[in-house]
Amino acid sequence: MTSRRLIRVKVLQLLYAFVKRDGMTIVETEKELFKSISKSTDLYYHVFLLITEIQRKAFLKIDAARNRRLASPGDLNPNTRFVDNPVIRWIAENKIFNTRVKNRLVSLADCPEVITNLYNSLLEADFYTAYMAREEVTREDHRRVVLSMISNLIATDEGFEQAMEEKSIYWNDDLELVLSIAYKTVKLLREDDDREVFFIDLYNEDDEEFAKNLLRKCILDAEENIRLVDSFTNNWDIERVPDVEKIILNMSLTELKRFPSIPVKVTFDEYIEIAKCYCSAKSAGFINGVLDKVLASLREKDEIRKTGRGLAEE
Repeated sequence: MTSRRLIRVKVLQLLYAFVKRDGMTIVETEKELFKSISKSTDLYYHVFLLITEIQRKAFLKIDAARNRRLASPGDLNPNTRFVDNPVIRWIAENKIFNTRVKNRLVSLADCPEVITNLYNSLLEADFYTAYMAREEVTREDHRRVVLSMISNLIATDEGFEQAMEEKSIYWNDDLELVLSIAYKTVKLLREDDDREVFFIDLYNEDDEEFAKNLLRKCILDAEENIRLVDSFTNNWDIERVPDVEKIILNMSLTELKRFPSIPVKVTFDEYIEIAKCYCSAKSAGFINGVLDKVLASLREKDEIRKTGRGLAEE
């Protein structure tokens, strides 16, 4: 699940801080982890606020044109398809969303230029001009234009990314994954869905338990896991391996040994992808090679035990 990838990244970041910051306790680190997780949810709602604000910008432009002293026929009879988009209206009218905005957990008041720039970019986007030019549109057309706003407009806008990073240090690595969850939210939305609950919970109780257990077990198992890694890196001095790589190896081994319901392949794939993002170009291959050797040894000792449907044979 996407949220689990985000959790692994956040645990990696907090473990790095734990290693580098003298005197940081497990309790303090755990508190920071859950604060970081909660901020991801705020970012998720910022994405939807941005969509509604772009629509509002379009409405204000139309309204201003209509009220000009010398309004043209086009000004008086504008194309209101985008400002009437029902998918965006469902977002804007959602009680949970509005509570967050009202309580200022979610706000774009400090970056109006982001809204203006994205609105101007939207007007020039091929997907938008095609949407506005169709003779008739379906519910699916309304949904598709919102999906395109997320994937082709917001996801590629450096201004929005920079503005979010400036609002919270916890969002430096969250945006890509949060945008993918926002995209999924809109894609799964159905006309008969309960409008009050259609937002996706980024994290449920199982995710929070996973985050807490992964963090704690990685801290407790670190010395044992690094000794194990050292025994399989004959051509490498473990002290010369960068801290981030050692933490990823520690996390991988902790998950392999201590999380019986997570398939081996999932653990391998997740941490190799994380290594590609947070380490050097050669690191993913190095980590994969070490994990292969350690996994073979652990299996010989019967220390990898997976339980659950389809996992016992692992």
